[in-house]
Amino acid sequence: MRLYRLKADPGGPRGLPEYLENHYVSFGEPGSGDWSRLDRARLEQLLGGTEANRRAEDAFVFAHVMQDGDYVLATDGERFVLGDLGDYYYLEEFDSAESRSGHRRGVTWLRSLKSEELHPELQAFLREEGELGLFGRDVTREELERLLVRPAEDGSARIDEATIREALDVLRAAMRSDDADRRDRAAIAILQAAQWLNR
Repeated sequence: MRLYRLKADPGGPRGLPEYLENHYVSFGEPGSGDWSRLDRARLEQLLGGTEANRRAEDAFVFAHVMQDGDYVLATDGERFVLGDLGDYYYLEEFDSAESRSGHRRGVTWLRSLKSEELHPELQAFLREEGELGLFGRDVTREELERLLVRPAEDGSARIDEATIREALDVLRAAMRSDDADRRDRAAIAILQAAQWLNR
């Protein structure tokens, strides 16, 4: 799977609140029509300007290269949200200077993240120039999970909160066991975990 970066407006019509509430991301300037019907050359003609090649390539990527099931990290510089991308679609009524959101991709939002939680490799990717970008390599689901957790400074692996909660639930259930030895071991494990978490 591929991982894309999309920089949202800190405010305005293409901000994270709009994206999160309505489950989409948008890209590009208005006035060029439905990109799904246009090739690179036609997009370059329509988008024009000194940076035509880059803008046309990004528009082509947004409409044709991104695939259902790829991932996007949307950010406004302060917040970071991971989503599972859907198909491209065009809404003519939003293809205006005010809305600037006629070109869209549906998104299933998966989680919000803080900058300090992200692996340094992802932080560097998010700092790169350009509103739209592609991570340097394809990622598996497992690798993406690893990249979404900043390594501990001592090099040890960090365990996410959901896993810790699940493990504690298992230990709590073990404390109700008919086996006294199992109850004792579960209680000791919970106390050790509490001591470690409260350091």
